[in-house]
Amino acid sequence: MCSDTYIQWHWQLNNDPVVPVAVVAWNDVVPRLFNHLRQNLSKYDLSKYQFVKGDNFVVIIGESSLLPWVNGVQYAMIDSQEPRLWLPCHAKPSISLFLLAEAIGYKFKCEQMLLWDQPKAVIPLAKKWPLTKEFLEYVK
Repeated sequence: MCSDTYIQWHWQLNNDPVVPVAVVAWNDVVPRLFNHLRQNLSKYDLSKYQFVKGDNFVVIIGESSLLPWVNGVQYAMIDSQEPRLWLPCHAKPSISLFLLAEAIGYKFKCEQMLLWDQPKAVIPLAKKWPLTKEFLEYVK
């Protein structure tokens, strides 16, 4: 017999040292980030970045020291104990990251995923695209 079991957990402040691997923009911050990149093409070597984009977000992945900044973006890290999970740099789950990665991976059928606190989201990271000038000219 199988029953649905829910594990209660919450986000807590992350005070551990972190190394960001991605910049995350949501909603109205997305076009500001794209505009910043378009206006500063000479500053960024786009070949060093990849991205994942949805309707209301973009995740730009790159080396920590090369990540762009505009007002409103946040940063993500790969958890050192559970590399399948990418998390916000500012928060961490209150439960075992291994169990959380297992459950999310099972439900979403993906190996790597970004788990976000606000807005609450799970973003599969299987399809990362190269960041190009042509893409930046295309998106608004």
